[in-house]
Amino acid sequence: MSTPTRPMQSSELVSPHASIQSETRKRSVVRKAARSREPSDLPHNVSFLQTRRRLMFVIEALTVGGAEQMVVDLANEFVERGDSVHVVCLSALGELTPRLSPDVTLHLLNKKRGVDYRIPRRLRALVLEHRIQVVNSHLWTANLWTRLALVKSGIPVVVTEHNRDVWKRLHNRIVDRALSRVTARMIAVSQDTANFYAKDVGIDEALISVVNNGVNTAVYANGNGSELRRNLASPEEFLIGSVGRLAKAKNHPRLVEAAGILRDAGIPIRVVIVGEGPERQATEDRIAELDLGDVVTLLGERDDVPDLLAAFDVFVLSSDREGHPLSALEAQAAGTPAVLTDAGGSADAVSRDDTGAGGILVEKTPEALASCLAELAADPVRLARMSEFAKNHAARYFDKSLMIDRYSTIFDKVQRSSVVTS
Repeated sequence: MSTPTRPMQSSELVSPHASIQSETRKRSVVRKAARSREPSDLPHNVSFLQTRRRLMFVIEALTVGGAEQMVVDLANEFVERGDSVHVVCLSALGELTPRLSPDVTLHLLNKKRGVDYRIPRRLRALVLEHRIQVVNSHLWTANLWTRLALVKSGIPVVVTEHNRDVWKRLHNRIVDRALSRVTARMIAVSQDTANFYAKDVGIDEALISVVNNGVNTAVYANGNGSELRRNLASPEEFLIGSVGRLAKAKNHPRLVEAAGILRDAGIPIRVVIVGEGPERQATEDRIAELDLGDVVTLLGERDDVPDLLAAFDVFVLSSDREGHPLSALEAQAAGTPAVLTDAGGSADAVSRDDTGAGGILVEKTPEALASCLAELAADPVRLARMSEFAKNHAARYFDKSLMIDRYSTIFDKVQRSSVVTS
């Protein structure tokens, strides 16, 4: 990355395609969008009187992850629809930053680790400077600091919760309950996440809206996996694939253990795991312990995921905990049947209705996974039916345009309410 030769002030312009590095001396870093930003004479929170809103999305960093990818998608889609969009990374930029549209204005606040009392002042000043009308924050760190920054500002804050956050201790839950009083709306990505925040944390159910994640289904529907299928497995092998960060919650060793059961049962399989993360070593160790080096392959990060998903005979998530897994939506959009452990929000990510199913939920055990996969491997006709159903259902219900529409409606509602009460 290129580094500025001198500290950059927040008001300076940077080429939309320029890279940005944080510097501890500067208050914030900004990449200004290519479009002109003409000031409005209207009050800062009166968007429904004009065609273009001023929106801000806040997250700790755009590192690799489902929530982070969703922020990128939201920002890009809203700017494409004509809104003025800002994205604030509190601590660092992250690997997904280059995926932002050049028409999105990007800010970095250089938050220190732990408690950084400068952040509320800096974030509030940024919101007021750009006359932001609705702020949407994601995940614990951003949800905490954004709400603290905008107390009594009159600017509505919509927080998005992405998972059943069982890690939250009593003090975290007390903070969440207290800050819910200054929250315009809480969005939960699945019904399970909504239930957790209502019943376990104690958030008023009337404050919570469930908005399932969405993906660009057309991109995955057009994946071509023929060549990859030939390279990854022999014609007689059943190709099982998984895509996701190698993290504890994903429990990839459970999938490895299921592969061992299938191998021992004499079922010809090949398992491919795509992604990187802190649990790579633990996953490699489990593969070695079960002598599955010729059965399970870790591919690392890939940029051909649509083609990979199309190549798999079946997609698997062996997670302990899920919010609303994007990779499962992507797989079904590609026409690949999905087998997911019943891990919270996974239930909302399975394509199914009264006429059929493109995915299956199983118990969180290697035995349950292996049993389901063995049945599918032995029944290609059922697998073909599931593939067709998954692709059609995903196009209708998992496309990100639906998610964007729901968010847009919520933004308008909270904005109207803030005008009435201000």
